[in-house]
Amino acid sequence: MNKKLTAVVLSGAVVWLMGAHALAAQPAGQSDIIPISAPVEDIAMTDSALYYGTVSAISTEEDGTISRLTMESEAHGQYVMNLSPDTVWVDAGNKTAADSSTVKVGDRLYVYHSHVSTRSLPPQSAAFAVVVNVPQDMGAPHYHVVNNVASQEDGSVKFSVDNGGLILSVSVDAGLSAYEGDAPALADIQAGDRIMAWYDIVLTSYPGQSGASHIMLLPAKAEDLPKPEEGAQLTMELDGKVPNMVGRYESGVAMVPVAAVAQALGLDVTYTPNTDEGALVTVESDQFRVSLYLDRQIITGVTKIEGAVGATGPLDYGKAPYVVAPGTTWAPAEIFKMLGRTVTLEGTNLIIE
Repeated sequence: MNKKLTAVVLSGAVVWLMGAHALAAQPAGQSDIIPISAPVEDIAMTDSALYYGTVSAISTEEDGTISRLTMESEAHGQYVMNLSPDTVWVDAGNKTAADSSTVKVGDRLYVYHSHVSTRSLPPQSAAFAVVVNVPQDMGAPHYHVVNNVASQEDGSVKFSVDNGGLILSVSVDAGLSAYEGDAPALADIQAGDRIMAWYDIVLTSYPGQSGASHIMLLPAKAEDLPKPEEGAQLTMELDGKVPNMVGRYESGVAMVPVAAVAQALGLDVTYTPNTDEGALVTVESDQFRVSLYLDRQIITGVTKIEGAVGATGPLDYGKAPYVVAPGTTWAPAEIFKMLGRTVTLEGTNLIIE
């Protein structure tokens, strides 16, 4: 079972958005970047970590497919990137898929990889995207997973990525391409899709905001496990412990009893039956608050960090919260991503860390 590092507090969100996004735009040859080396409390809820360094060794399978890149960084030392069939190779300058067979020892590459790494020396991590051919006058494109899509009246689209930490505005004039096949229409890109996005400046609000000049649609990850059947019970693992409760798979969504799960994760839960907007359930950590208005089927989030601004939502997770007598509120497990948690469904086992 793959374990994923808990995405962490939002105080790091502004730091990372102004740091890693800006640094990633530096031309090759300037300072190396490896956000994963930062203290855990300084890593935002991003879809991946970014490493920039030099290839010192290449391991291949019998058929010649690259399975491992050993990387060197002047700032952060050696790192091993493990590649899989889901790893994409992107040519930043041409905005196309890259030919991995041309990579050689001595090349300097950008690698987007998992926040999780082994404790071995050198550490190892799973690579999501390898970026080559980054022109000197532009930054590397960014790897993201689309969380939500909001169409605008002028035909543009806003993509929520990084677990709600960043909003990308994409105009009707933005460039579009596909890693494989014909270029998609803007409306073809949906929640759950993997993308590479070309953009520069990120505003310091929470969530951060930027405008993308080009989007590349990446192929979907291979599905290792079938999706549960409608109505199936879901076992749960919460912070490494197996609680005496189950979730449900409904309408393609993993649903959980909110209060019980939140309390098991050390979060605060409040129920207010009568507000101006209906019954309200709030789930909050020290840095963030999620509000579920049951009567209006609205889910929103807002930072509690002093001096930070902005909010997330209202969000549509595919199924609205509901109450089962005598008073158990059920909601999509995905809401815990806004609170800095990783949510993974492996078959009928739901993991929240």
